[in-house]
Order: sequence, then C-alpha cells, then structure tokens
Amino acid sequence: MKTYRLLFLLSLLAALLIRCTDDNYMELDKGNTPLEINASAAEIALDATNPATEALRLSWTTGSNQGTHAAISYTFQMDVQGNNFAGGISLDLGREVYEKIYRNEELNDILLNDFGIAVNAETVLEARVIATIAAEGIEPEVSNVQLISVKTHKPITKTLYLIGDATPNGWSADDATEMRPVNNVAKGFTWTGSLSSGKFKFIITLGQFAPSYNKGENDTKLYLRESGDDPYDEQFEITEPGTYTVTVNLITLAVSIVRGEGPEYSELWFVGNPSGWNFEPMTVNPLDPFVFHYNADLSAGGEFKIGTAAGNWDAVFFRPAVDQTPEGTDLDVDKWAGDPDYKWNITGGVYKIKLDTRDMKIDIVPFTPFTMIYLVGDATPNGWDIGNATAMTATADPYKFTWTGALKGGELKFTCDKQDDWNGAWFIASEADKTPTGQEEQMLYNYPGAGVDYKWRITEAGTYQIELDQLKETVTIKKQ
Repeated sequence: MKTYRLLFLLSLLAALLIRCTDDNYMELDKGNTPLEINASAAEIALDATNPATEALRLSWTTGSNQGTHAAISYTFQMDVQGNNFAGGISLDLGREVYEKIYRNEELNDILLNDFGIAVNAETVLEARVIATIAAEGIEPEVSNVQLISVKTHKPITKTLYLIGDATPNGWSADDATEMRPVNNVAKGFTWTGSLSSGKFKFIITLGQFAPSYNKGENDTKLYLRESGDDPYDEQFEITEPGTYTVTVNLITLAVSIVRGEGPEYSELWFVGNPSGWNFEPMTVNPLDPFVFHYNADLSAGGEFKIGTAAGNWDAVFFRPAVDQTPEGTDLDVDKWAGDPDYKWNITGGVYKIKLDTRDMKIDIVPFTPFTMIYLVGDATPNGWDIGNATAMTATADPYKFTWTGALKGGELKFTCDKQDDWNGAWFIASEADKTPTGQEEQMLYNYPGAGVDYKWRITEAGTYQIELDQLKETVTIKKQ
C-alpha cells in the first residue's frame, strides 16, 4: 500500500513538473511570426524648437526562435540608403527590446556628426533589426528594411558662456564663464553671480569668439552672430555693478538680466559632535548654488549646526527653528550668530543632508545604500536594455563600486534599481553630454527619474575604469 501511494505521489509530482516545464517553454516559444520593423513616420522634418521630444520610433516584432524555446537578442542597425549597412549605427540591444526611440536633437546630431549630412538637407535612412537565437545551428533572422526620409536642421548649442569686461573672467574666450542649463526648459541657460560695469555677450565654444549671441533689438532679445564676418556685434551693458541673474532661451531668443541677490554664501561647513566639532566642507549642488549637501557616516550622532565661516565660532550659523530638532525632511531653518545656540540632534548613522538656503529648509535623511549599481546606455556593453544592465563590482566599502571594461562611443548613466519603467533611482551627470574628466567629479542623484536626464558622453571607445561612491555621489570615469 505504501508502495502504491509513493508511486502515485511521484507520478503527480512528475506531471506537475512537466506542466511547469511546458508553461515555461510556452513563454519562450515565439511562434512563427516573421521579424518585421516599422517606423512611426516615413517622412520627418526634425524640429529644433522641441529638441527633447520624440522624432522617430522604430518598433519590431519578436521574430521566431524556430521552436527552440531559446532566447532571442536583437541588433538594431541604421545607415544612409545605399550604404548596405556597411557603416552607420549598429547597436546590440540584448533581449526583450522591441523598439528604438530617437528624439529630435539626438537624431539631428547623429545625421550631422556621424553620417555627415548637411544642415537643412533631406536624406533617406534605412533601418533593420537582426535577431540572434541562442541555439546552435540557427541562423540569425534579418528583418525587412524600413526607409525613413529625414530633413536635418541647424543645431542649437548645448553649451553657453558669458564673455566680456563685465564678467568675472573678462574677454578671455579660453576662460569664459559657463552658464548652467535650466531644468526642464529646452535650450534654456542661467547664471547668477557678480557683474562689473562694462559689456558682455555670449559665446558657445570655449576659445572661439564666434558664433556668438549678441544684444538684439533691445535688452530682452538675442541676435545670433554666426561668424566674425558679421559686422553686427552689439553687446549688453552693465552700468551698475552687483549680483545679477542672467537667463536666456536660445529657441525664443529671449534674455533676462535681473539685478538682485544671488546666494549669500558660496561655502558652508558642517560642524558638530558627529564630526568631532571639526568644520567639514559641504558640497554645492551643481545645478543650484543655493543648495548644499553633506553626505557622511555620522555614527557618533548628537548635535550639529552649519557654519558660514570655517573655524569661526562667532560667525553666523544655520540652525533649527526649534532647538534639538531631530532628523526629518522639509525642516525649518533659521540663521544667526551667538546665543541661543540652537542645534539639530540626530540619533547617529549614515545620513544625506540637504540644505536649501533659498527656501530655508533642510532634509536630514538616513541613507541605506543600494546593493548594486549598474551601467546603462549605448556606450555600455548591454546598451539601453535596463533589465540586462551591466553590473558594477562591489567593494569592501558598501558605498563604493568599481568597473573596468570596454565602452563604445555614446551615452552613459547609472541605474540603482533597474526599474523597468525608467522612473527609478539614477546617478546622472551634472550637465548634458558631459565628457568625463578622468578625475573625480560630482554626480546628481535623481529619484524618481522624471527630472533632468543628463548623461555622460563617451567620445572615444576603449577600456575604461570607473569608480563610483554612492554616498559622496562622486564618480571617476578614466580611460586606460
């Protein structure tokens, strides 16, 4: 009786295993659908006024894995018509990727810089997909060729600098004052700082006086001077020295020059029991000079305040509105010198502290490190396949990761959680298309990932070594 019961249970278990196996195979069986690629439009005039909006979406079917139940990986190719895909773009996208999206500025840059197409010219592109089946003896499947007619436009600069005797660095084109992109404003740039009596204009490339943006018909309009041969070289004039905020929009050619107060302090210091009462420098936010960060292991806990002058106990300090305020977010901040000597009081641990001196608010947030950081982008081995993003290597320090390997020319950023809706946690560059310096540089932590989407631009393929510190929010990307 026991033998029959045992045989019955074994038979039932085998049936369940077979059923589960069949279900898994069914999930991997792509059927006999041919591999076919389609474009969102057959004719496109790229739009300079909407650089970040979608211009072209190429999508394709899964193709067939010939009944092997094996995984399929995809290679996307695009080239100028008649080139037979001998050059152009070839991207290994990995598995379960069924579309490639190009935005207006991105595609325009590719056509001008990679394909050598002239400005305001029409060209016909060819696009196809190759499906490679992870099984022996199965030839890759090649899709149909999709034709797309595209018209380029004159690119608008991604960088802008102040130059003139009114500016901090005078008329030196090699050392012109860099402006920052405005968050979520296409081709918007801003700068806040001291301007002297004198004149200024804008240049787009360090070391080159032209092209430049000059004063237009009045102080609110820009004029694009495309070369030094253009005799029109009007400049903006500052008659009253002071702190100014200069904001421009290169699409509308609007400019605003407002005299007012910039950040009161360019440097601040964390000081308290967790630092042994030593003054530790805070970090200025790369996008907002009013915001300061201090990320550190503050295991000792206890009281702290934020100083405005290193080592000076009589100077003004940023303090809590209520003495002994513990950690939290959106906490009220005040500042004064002397008594009462209010301080924050934290329990101890690893914290990320963010002080906004404009809104007088502070976030004091315990930090739990991510267990892994991943590389994403067409410069990386696995491209934009976030589910198959390239993992870095953990170190003995839970906040530090390293990676050494081959990078291609293209974009790069870091995902902390591989969230497939792309709205998770990211480390991104401090400015658009940032070329790695080879030295330690500040990153931006972006969560959720719906804000600015700045990436590093790898301009030279090769072997790179990357060191990333998720606590300090720094990265070194160095070519070997």
